[in-house]
Amino acid sequence: MSRSQWEANLAGHYAALEALGKGAGVLIDLSQLAVKFSESMYLAHSTSDSKFSNICGTGYFSPGVPLADTKAEAVLGTAGSIFFFVSPFRYPQTNCGLLFARSLELQHREDGIATPFDSGGLKDVFTRRDPAETPRAFLANHEMPLPDHRRYLGLSMQVLFDNPVDYIVGKEPCRIGPIGLTGGDQRRWTHEVRIPARVDVRGSQHTPASCLRASGAGGERPWGRIAFPMVCEVEGVDRETFDTPGGNDFTALRQSCLDYVHRKLQ
Repeated sequence: MSRSQWEANLAGHYAALEALGKGAGVLIDLSQLAVKFSESMYLAHSTSDSKFSNICGTGYFSPGVPLADTKAEAVLGTAGSIFFFVSPFRYPQTNCGLLFARSLELQHREDGIATPFDSGGLKDVFTRRDPAETPRAFLANHEMPLPDHRRYLGLSMQVLFDNPVDYIVGKEPCRIGPIGLTGGDQRRWTHEVRIPARVDVRGSQHTPASCLRASGAGGERPWGRIAFPMVCEVEGVDRETFDTPGGNDFTALRQSCLDYVHRKLQ
């Protein structure tokens, strides 16, 4: 699909969201907070110990490495992409992650794509209004260009939520948007960015803004000794560690990310 089609998708969805807001009596002029969050929100990728260790060992994300549900990728035609959320970490069963600045989208404005939902949820998780429409067709009809999709993100924070902060923390929207998806969890309304190219994570313009990892109850995990010297001990990269006293790594990772976002963006 061409960029012109992505731009047409964005224009149509933005107009529908604007009409929804006006019909609901919501102010369409974005608040300062909605502008700040939508324009500055990090691109987040969280993963498992083994995959994070591989990323740290090679120094890059490779599209050749499956980073999501391969069955969903096959159905949707998204295999070979690197997946990010424009939000704090959303994907469970992960315990470490990287946050990238918005500039990563600018570098991939010609080949990167965004959707106002997690694409993997279209397979057997979310419910679409028209079940006859295939997941792949639905996805194609909602793909938006980088970084322009953030205009829709900002308006959705204004129209669908009581407060833009609700999008950040993952609170359920107070209105169903024009996309029309139901079911699932907060990934249903979280913007996803897919980049079909290698992304370096050290010593380049794509160096992450922050690395977050669990410290582990018994001290640093083996891959932690690899990750920090090779990825995170770079000038300008924040390093965040967190304990997991309750034994749930993802809950601790998510909270650590939320704390980081609030410190940096508010």
